[in-house]
Amino acid sequence: MESIVGKILCDRYRIIQELERDEFSAVYLAKDLERLERSPCQIEQLQPQYDREVLGERSWQKVRQNSIERANLLYEVSQHPQIPQLFTFFECNREFYLVREHIEGETLAQRLTHSLISEAEAVSWLREILKILEYVHQAGEVHLNIQPSSAIQQQNGTKFLINFASIKNAIREDRWWFANADFAPPRQYPLDSSSDLYALGKTIIYALTGRTADSIQANSTQLKPDDGAVADIKPELANVLNKLVGARAAVRYQSASQALKELDLEQDAIALPPPFFGTDYFPNPAISDKNKFSFALGKPSGVKRWLFWALLALPFIIALGMVFIGIARNSKRDFTSYTNNDYQFSLNYPQSWSQQEVNDPITGEIVVFTSPAESGDDFFREKVYLATEYLPSKEITLEEYARTVRQRIKEAGNSEIYKSSTITIDGLPGRSIVYSRYEGGLQLRQMEVFAIKGDRVYIAIYTAQRDKFSQFLKVVEEIIDSWEIE
Repeated sequence: MESIVGKILCDRYRIIQELERDEFSAVYLAKDLERLERSPCQIEQLQPQYDREVLGERSWQKVRQNSIERANLLYEVSQHPQIPQLFTFFECNREFYLVREHIEGETLAQRLTHSLISEAEAVSWLREILKILEYVHQAGEVHLNIQPSSAIQQQNGTKFLINFASIKNAIREDRWWFANADFAPPRQYPLDSSSDLYALGKTIIYALTGRTADSIQANSTQLKPDDGAVADIKPELANVLNKLVGARAAVRYQSASQALKELDLEQDAIALPPPFFGTDYFPNPAISDKNKFSFALGKPSGVKRWLFWALLALPFIIALGMVFIGIARNSKRDFTSYTNNDYQFSLNYPQSWSQQEVNDPITGEIVVFTSPAESGDDFFREKVYLATEYLPSKEITLEEYARTVRQRIKEAGNSEIYKSSTITIDGLPGRSIVYSRYEGGLQLRQMEVFAIKGDRVYIAIYTAQRDKFSQFLKVVEEIIDSWEIE
């Protein structure tokens, strides 16, 4: 495969630099000449394998169809905010080209050239990648290339999963293939989501120990010689990692969701004091003050025994109750209320956010809530706009209105829809549409939610930079959940 540096593909993409290559593909940094405001993108050139002599055209058409199906699925999956977006894909001279978003940052492999990671870093990487894989696997896609160079972190801390290799299996005659043998699962693993979980476990073990070992132990564990890699981690984390790389199917996690749930339980569990109801706690019946004990409490059986345990447990029940009440109060204390009597609705928003009433009769915008600046160079602050729109007829249904919104987004030219779903707003049926757009050279992600009441549509629009969309999504969902429409 010859280098294409300096060439212009499809009269649009100028190839700037070669980033990496292997036997079947090459990755280049490129500039989109039709969107000069867009940051440089990545173009992956794939050279399909097919039987050029025996089956000829039939073999090529099969490979082509497999590639298109896989690319379409990858396009859908890449709309996740922590996966480089696949802008487009095309075929030229029986070679495939994938045009992706270029992510600037430090890969985990680059990070490991300085030092191994800590337990806290391991948990952070593991949790973030598992969340991404949960989305990927539920969509029917697999990665097949998880290794330290496939996980990257931007300067703001956002982690991405890059270098998907599943499409390379669609262009190969040998359908079993994993990009890096050091992190590849054993042959008994199927080529599916379990392969990704295994590779992730191996990756984190390597990042903690510097060894591509098949298991890991906490250094507090009683070890035997050659027991595998050892790291300064809690036994609970070692248990999660060992389940990810388990040799037997019965031991392994069945999904990223299952692994994520157990990781959160292991890391966030509350350690309560030792119970007071062990046999060593009670006075020995043989000691001399037996009668005194019996006089004070009576024989610890029946109702009195139950009362005894209840009294012992009461302080801990009260303490736990105070903890949960405090958590609930703190969550409410962070929000303040906003009421608009003119449009008859109210909601809660974070106290740290600012609010400004707009009342624009043209756009229908009523009020905007703006996030605080995170630093001195935070030039784009996340916003939530609330707006209303009168319907020309009460006969317009929610689905009809949703179609007009989707059409408007598509006609904007620089916007791409990637998710549309049903929601509920204050008990009313609603819709949520998430899409990407460009503004002033920035890659933005926007979520538009709306519901109809009477002859009016109530709309909330959340706008953020693409790499920060998920960071503020939970807060925005809480704002929308608190929305009450009279």
